[in-house]
Amino acid sequence: MWFWLGAILVVFATFILPAFYIVPQWEKVAVIRFGQIEKIVSTGLHIRIPLIDSLMRVDIRTQTLDMMGQQAITKDNISVIIDAVVFMVIEDPEKLILNIQDYRNAVSKYAQTAIRNIIGTYDLDDLLESREEVAARLKTEIDLLVKDWGVDITRAGLQDISLPMDMKIAFAVQAEAERESRAIQIKANAELEASHKLKAAALNMSDPNAMQLRILSTLNDISKDQ
Repeated sequence: MWFWLGAILVVFATFILPAFYIVPQWEKVAVIRFGQIEKIVSTGLHIRIPLIDSLMRVDIRTQTLDMMGQQAITKDNISVIIDAVVFMVIEDPEKLILNIQDYRNAVSKYAQTAIRNIIGTYDLDDLLESREEVAARLKTEIDLLVKDWGVDITRAGLQDISLPMDMKIAFAVQAEAERESRAIQIKANAELEASHKLKAAALNMSDPNAMQLRILSTLNDISKDQ
């Protein structure tokens, strides 16, 4: 009796239990039979042929690739460091399994190349003013390639553009010079306006009656002072 019970448990553990598998909502599973993809299954409880069918699970949630510290050279030969991020979703698990081995590494390598190529088409001033445009071009360029892998690039963004220290110093000096220039212009305009008023006052004082009235006004002010 114990022999048969043990034999039943062995058969159950070897053939029956492994035949059932569950696919969570955030995954799709490729059932591979004799080296070929038999089918792609979605959420729920499924049955396979034990010892013959193997499973390959694919996460279909949005994934991110952080492209930190990517060095690139602008059109005007200035070295910059780019921090970017790429968001992607697996839209065709079968293409992904058949066409690419390590898709995350492949997308990352291609994105690095795309960043350098795109940055090289902008002068530094244009680059600093065109972050959204650069991010859109980055998304489009990566998307053209990875579509064949069953991957969809949903979004790309530039998080930071860092300049070399000498360029930061140069920009700081330029900003300080611009502030000083504005201050000088404001002071010069004030002095010009004051000179116009002094000129007008002098012309008024050239009239004897105006001068007499001014003298009387001054005497009146003095008489009030004890």
